[in-house]
Amino acid sequence: MQLKNKTALVTGGNSGLGLEITKLLLKNGAKVYVLGRDTGKLQTLKLNIKSKNLNTIKCDLRNYQEIKQTLKKIKKLDVLINNAGIISYRLLEKHDPRNIKDIIDTNLLGTIYITRELLPIFKKQNSGTIINVASTSGLMTGGHTQESVYMASKFGISGFTEGLKKEMQDEALNIRILGFYPGGMQTEIFSKAGVKKDTSKFMDPKEIAKIIVFMLEMPDSVKMDHIVVNKNTFTV
Repeated sequence: MQLKNKTALVTGGNSGLGLEITKLLLKNGAKVYVLGRDTGKLQTLKLNIKSKNLNTIKCDLRNYQEIKQTLKKIKKLDVLINNAGIISYRLLEKHDPRNIKDIIDTNLLGTIYITRELLPIFKKQNSGTIINVASTSGLMTGGHTQESVYMASKFGISGFTEGLKKEMQDEALNIRILGFYPGGMQTEIFSKAGVKKDTSKFMDPKEIAKIIVFMLEMPDSVKMDHIVVNKNTFTV
């Protein structure tokens, strides 16, 4: 896919990996919608990236009715990147049920809700790419102690991705469904969770964003289903 003049939507595109993906998509000539729930951060994004191809959408991924109402204006879409996510480090018995619900609602249900609402656009045009950003914590070989709820949300994304891919295959639709599993990156996801963590040796999200764009630019004849990226490791 040539990204010039294509339309993309990135959830959580105002910080971390999502921000770097947004920048690269714009650089490659795409029109980008960035969806987030923090009005201040969306306004800052617009101030920092002055591009006529950038649009921001305030929307809470945890609220399906809000998603349904907010995304009505989108009539064409070539790329959907479900990137938004939060994390929390706690032993399960120490987890507040409200915090558990917030992680599952944001990471897993938000991904499902957004995809459900926008999928008819892809089906109508019989084209496009959906990338679900999970984590190596969503793999049998990944994850760490005190991540049980976060891991559950990312395993859920893995299952959702595989199931949706099978649906597209059964309907013989030309819609690519890709799962992306990055390891630790130098983002604010840990500090936002109140965790002091040295991320200096983690992966640079700018470099990881390049892999996302590489995936998007691959022709349909190149089959990529399950991409895992760890420091010094790239697996397709």
